[in-house]
Amino acid sequence: MIQFTSSYNGTVVGSSVNFTLGFSGNVGITYWGLKKSGVNDFLINGKLVMLHNAGWTLSGPPEYAGRVSGSHSSGQAIFTLSSITTADERIYGCRLEPRTGFDDPRFDFVRLVVEG
Repeated sequence: MIQFTSSYNGTVVGSSVNFTLGFSGNVGITYWGLKKSGVNDFLINGKLVMLHNAGWTLSGPPEYAGRVSGSHSSGQAIFTLSSITTADERIYGCRLEPRTGFDDPRFDFVRLVVEG
């Protein structure tokens, strides 16, 4: 199971938001990024953060450099987006890949609404 545990309406320009994701199962790698329209996948070069046992790795478009981070613990992943701009209003997705390799990856998404 994978599910965002909060809604994200009314985020204000210049503020920060934590995207909190709850999950169960044996997760190996967690990706967070810009969701591709119509499918449960990311835009090309749209993965922003990859969480793994050693911590997190940043990738993605340069406009997110220095504004995204991630952390995880048992059953929860948190992705942070700071210094929010109106251009950040979009749909973000998260993909969990199992540690064992025998289960299918899981995907969920959330829409961020930015005010003024």
